[in-house]
Amino acid sequence: MSEADRLPASSAAFDRIPPPRPRDRTRRDGLGKEALYSTAPSAAPTTQVDLHCRRCDVRFGLSVLGCCRLLRPPFLVDPLRWRIWTRCSACERYAWIDVTVGQALRVLRTPLRGD
Repeated sequence: MSEADRLPASSAAFDRIPPPRPRDRTRRDGLGKEALYSTAPSAAPTTQVDLHCRRCDVRFGLSVLGCCRLLRPPFLVDPLRWRIWTRCSACERYAWIDVTVGQALRVLRTPLRGD
């Protein structure tokens, strides 16, 4: 098989499409990916429960299922002050952890303007 037999036949319809030039490739803009994976406050809310450890003074957010892991025995619940006595996942010591509604649940709780 000769070199001419392996090349595709040229057509008049494809003459106006220039062949790709690898040296002229431009870099893709990463702003789309940055917006998709942004952690800015305007990004989609992810945490459903915000927690604050009083012993190590660390604030962190978890999902509702993630909070179930904190409720392994022994633990205490203080419903009047919205806190639990359990092992902190940040410092690994027992402490009072304040529980507040996270960003995701706050969005669901906010009434619409028409209501």
